[in-house]
Amino acid sequence: MVRVPVDESGVDVEFGVRAAQDARAAFVTPSHQYPLGMPLSMVRRTALVAWARSSDAWIVEDDYDSELRYVGHPFPSLQGLAPDRVIYLGTFSKILFPSLRLGYAIVPEHLVPAFCGARSLMDRHPPSADQHSLAAFISEGHLDRHIRRVRLVYADRRMQLISIIERYISGDLAWLQPGDQGMHLVLWLAYTIDDEAVTAKAMDAGVSVRAVSPMYSEGKGKPGLILGLGGYTNEQMEKAVKKLAVIITA
Repeated sequence: MVRVPVDESGVDVEFGVRAAQDARAAFVTPSHQYPLGMPLSMVRRTALVAWARSSDAWIVEDDYDSELRYVGHPFPSLQGLAPDRVIYLGTFSKILFPSLRLGYAIVPEHLVPAFCGARSLMDRHPPSADQHSLAAFISEGHLDRHIRRVRLVYADRRMQLISIIERYISGDLAWLQPGDQGMHLVLWLAYTIDDEAVTAKAMDAGVSVRAVSPMYSEGKGKPGLILGLGGYTNEQMEKAVKKLAVIITA
């Protein structure tokens, strides 16, 4: 696996091409890069598709929460630009609930037999009753209405969390990564703060966060925290941020 840097325009395609000249596939999250949140620019999308076609390679597009964009319309998929080169992965875990355990893949037509074969080797088949129920939920228009409602709920919750963080945590010690999408925020920490130590102390205090630095390639990590905002009331978020503020300050 070759790790490729990201910047405000998403994955650095030129770097990836130079670093992995024999690569057969690129795995990307173009709508909402995980964990930092920036989308892949149109220039980079075009370059990535051009690389895949010229190298006879594949793009694996993990589109894990594109529905949850709070400003403007969701970004168009890479699969729409190059259906012959893109393997598109989606899930209902974010927009419905994780225990549904249903995802999907949109693949080029000539890859369908291979994917069906791989699927049958994994565990025969997913739960048929859940599939039929979800298909009816989608075809009757309920999913579209649900997404519109959920987007409003999480947009409000996200703004509440931002407000709480700004109220309790000093901007000299921590600051938020810009973004307008998703079910989490990245809170950068001052370079003198150990994010893994903060994560451990937060867990002892009953607050679950994830450290950002281990997600970098070795030697390049920056301290930060991933803060989830799904499934919590404003009161719960405020209590958690107060505890987190004490730990970060200490």
